[in-house]
Amino acid sequence: MEVLRIALVVPGMPQSSGGPSVAVAALAERLCDAGHEVSIVTADLAPYGGPPGPMVEVDKRVRMQLFPVRSRWDRRMYRSVEMRHWLQRAVRTFDVVDIQGVWSFIAVDTTRACLHAGIPYVLTPRGQMARWDWAQNPWQKRAFFALFLQKVWRSAAVIRFLSEGEARQSRVGEGTRGVVIPNPMSLPVERDARHYTDGFRGEVRIPSDAPVILFLGRVTAQKGVLELVEAFDQLWRRRRDAVLLLVGPLDGAYGAAVAARVNRLSSRANIHMLGPLYDERKYGVLATASLFATLSKNEGLPIAALEAMAWGLPVVLTDQSNLPEVPEYNAGATVTLSQSGALTDTLERLLADPAQLKEMGQNARRLIEERFTWEKVLPQLLSVYERVVRGNSAAPPAVLNEAHEYGA
Repeated sequence: MEVLRIALVVPGMPQSSGGPSVAVAALAERLCDAGHEVSIVTADLAPYGGPPGPMVEVDKRVRMQLFPVRSRWDRRMYRSVEMRHWLQRAVRTFDVVDIQGVWSFIAVDTTRACLHAGIPYVLTPRGQMARWDWAQNPWQKRAFFALFLQKVWRSAAVIRFLSEGEARQSRVGEGTRGVVIPNPMSLPVERDARHYTDGFRGEVRIPSDAPVILFLGRVTAQKGVLELVEAFDQLWRRRRDAVLLLVGPLDGAYGAAVAARVNRLSSRANIHMLGPLYDERKYGVLATASLFATLSKNEGLPIAALEAMAWGLPVVLTDQSNLPEVPEYNAGATVTLSQSGALTDTLERLLADPAQLKEMGQNARRLIEERFTWEKVLPQLLSVYERVVRGNSAAPPAVLNEAHEYGA
């Protein structure tokens, strides 16, 4: 297989964005492992255009092209003038470009540069074209799509959905260019994580026999965290030993509303809002939890749920999480948000049967092993890249030596 020069274009790579940033960094590393030349082209943006804070660590073999965003207006628009100018010159050095996400001028500017240079691109919407996402600021998104994004969508060589559900829920059809390739996941090397569990329970003062429900991700309306908190409060009235861990950055006013609501609940002593955790502390919560729960209203494919299953945790999800494999493998349960009390009843039923929880956890890990490992998924994605490159008639010139580093 020939070496491909691949650009992954993403608006930002901050730790605060959670799964998407981690997924891009992991993909870049695995593509390097496969012998390809990989660049991440990104800007100093965080969700909602805020300051990025610490960035996700990226493999040293990956060429990072990090660009500034100068004005408040450009932050709102997810746009970097420097990135646009660099792309116009340098996009010819790539064989294929993979654009992550759609609602940004970074996606629009990258598309224009690719089309001008004759470089094919793959579009990975990451759930952003679903009807639920469109319903957030619908008039602005309709206008943006009509004026800018329509050509981005229609000119893509391939549109990569992360799940069949994401493809079905897409607000705009992909024609014959759609493929479904999921997020891949690494299995934890260490199967016995007792030292993570003991250390974390001691740190947070969780009794050794207390059942622990874990939410991991951004505390946003999309994840239904308020509904999860209310369901847990009802569960706590039936099981006073249950503990809820909320792990992830708070999302603006919504995150503040979650924190305020937790402080008013009778169960507040059993709810731990831990903020974002990384590395061994994150492993601690994964090893400590009895099960993982999220009430996603829209997902391409939830990375946190896949990560939890890789650690052998059963999961409780909504059908909008686009993981029908969970009931298929008996790796957890799915609930419907419209059914009042369904989540509380499901959590109580699962926690009441430790033997069933253990079996579901084993099934969850087996699901990841059989469907979502890098060994299963990466060949599919490379096949798409190779097909796109073979179908392109342009012949990019030699790789430019120029590297535009932010702050240089």
